[in-house]
Amino acid sequence: MKIIIAKNIGLCTGVKRTLDIADHSLEMDPKPIQFLGEIIHNEKVIKNFEKRGGKIIFNPKEAKKGTLVIRAHGIPPLTFPKNILIRDATCPLVKRAQEAAKTLSQKGYKIIIIGEKNHPEVKGIKGYVNGEAIIIEKESQAKMLKKIKKAGVISQTTQSIERVDKIINILKDKTKELEWINTLCPQVLSRQKELSEIIKKIEGVLVIGSFTSANTQRLVEIVKKNKKSVWLVNSGKDLKKVDFKNISTLGIVSGTSVPDWEIEEIKKFLEGHFKTKGNLIIRNPS
Repeated sequence: MKIIIAKNIGLCTGVKRTLDIADHSLEMDPKPIQFLGEIIHNEKVIKNFEKRGGKIIFNPKEAKKGTLVIRAHGIPPLTFPKNILIRDATCPLVKRAQEAAKTLSQKGYKIIIIGEKNHPEVKGIKGYVNGEAIIIEKESQAKMLKKIKKAGVISQTTQSIERVDKIINILKDKTKELEWINTLCPQVLSRQKELSEIIKKIEGVLVIGSFTSANTQRLVEIVKKNKKSVWLVNSGKDLKKVDFKNISTLGIVSGTSVPDWEIEEIKKFLEGHFKTKGNLIIRNPS
């Protein structure tokens, strides 16, 4: 089997920053170290932090004296007691989306957020809006909107550019004045673009990442749209259930919350599994 691994793979810079903050906090900050929600979408990383003494809470009111680490996806504006040290590990690009929502809202625009309504990032962004925001997940919802005088549009950072463009084109006919601030993550978009190139060279794609990760799900959607075989795995253990029968060329991509050690674990499994089949693992050259 020939295996092509994406150049843009593993942790993105935003997630690396978040994990650095969490690591430092676990070592240096006042205990207990509390995480407001799952700091990133990676089950193994979360379990590792819990083993080191970190505690996940989901209700801000549960926070106790000590340290509270804000997840990469951000939160709505909140005020905490002074005896709690806050470590804000929100991704800077998510911060930018929050500020964009706040600015547009202050200018009197009706805010439309293109994204998943139940995703923590979208819930956080929504908290920066004066009044109610409209959440659009798909084109059909945009088509059902009534006319809006002034609409300010932003998106969840991990959406696909194709989906966002289609929805914005629909919204243009729904508003007299539309202001669009591009809050898409460039690193997520580069992975989507590279996957579209890899798809031309392979028969199936192995996507590494959490089932709860939005940017990972975008990769899966791209493969399915191109009618290629796709497997979503989160560990070498998951690979034992995968049957690569009749696949001679395989692409490997990952979501933005996958550490290097997880990728190496999966590479070693594949090298061992196809050892007698003359496999070739190469980095995507383009």
